[in-house]
Amino acid sequence: MRYPSRNKESISSMRNALRLLNLFTMDEPEYSLSEIAEKLQVGISTAHRLTNTLMVEGFLTKDSLTKKFRLGASILGMGNTIITQNQLCRISIPVLESLAVNTGETAHIAILKEYQAIYLIRMDSKHTVHLLSHAGKQNPIHCTSSGQAILAFQDEPFVDQVIARGLQRHTENTITTPVKFKQLLNSIRRKGYSISEEELHQGVSSIAVPVKNINGQVIASISIAGPTSRINQDTLSNLVKVVKQAADQVSEGIIFTKR
Repeated sequence: MRYPSRNKESISSMRNALRLLNLFTMDEPEYSLSEIAEKLQVGISTAHRLTNTLMVEGFLTKDSLTKKFRLGASILGMGNTIITQNQLCRISIPVLESLAVNTGETAHIAILKEYQAIYLIRMDSKHTVHLLSHAGKQNPIHCTSSGQAILAFQDEPFVDQVIARGLQRHTENTITTPVKFKQLLNSIRRKGYSISEEELHQGVSSIAVPVKNINGQVIASISIAGPTSRINQDTLSNLVKVVKQAADQVSEGIIFTKR
């Protein structure tokens, strides 16, 4: 089949873009522009055009200090979607059922998609209260424990993108100052969990712990949510232990099935 010259150029650009994305591996997660041009055997101007296009679409990010490129949120989102359809949900269901029973609160597992936290599964307890959440529900990253627990372990450029989009206020407890928000993320990294005290909805608090894959990357979070009368400083210590155990179970399940 013969293609018009413009179509040939489009096909060539698409092929080069796919080849570029395939360059990135666990052993080589970053490339400079000149390295990309050399690997693809294209000119610097072509490499520049390809990387710019992929950055606009979220498939690449660029480190502001090293000027090197790495895979972006869109690729991570696609990877998470694949996991979602397979092992992550399968492994999580019995864990979430047990978590809901043991805590008496609603349990969730969530992933990031672009700039939102998406609940993949919601498991209710016998003490279920009305919560504005369901499987497939998308919530802001910055004011939910599920989103914060994942975001705290993402690359700084992505965190900066989230902040640049604006930390919208939902309640008087929502953190809207970039400096305070980064301090919060640092604290989550140190503690290994996030607690949202009425940051999204008045009267509702939640606790989330990150879930890791076989490479130690945070790909999801396990959380419980309920009324602040039950999730508060008096109950925090015991509830965090239970949620951490659940998140560890899921992480171990992912690692085990990969062996």
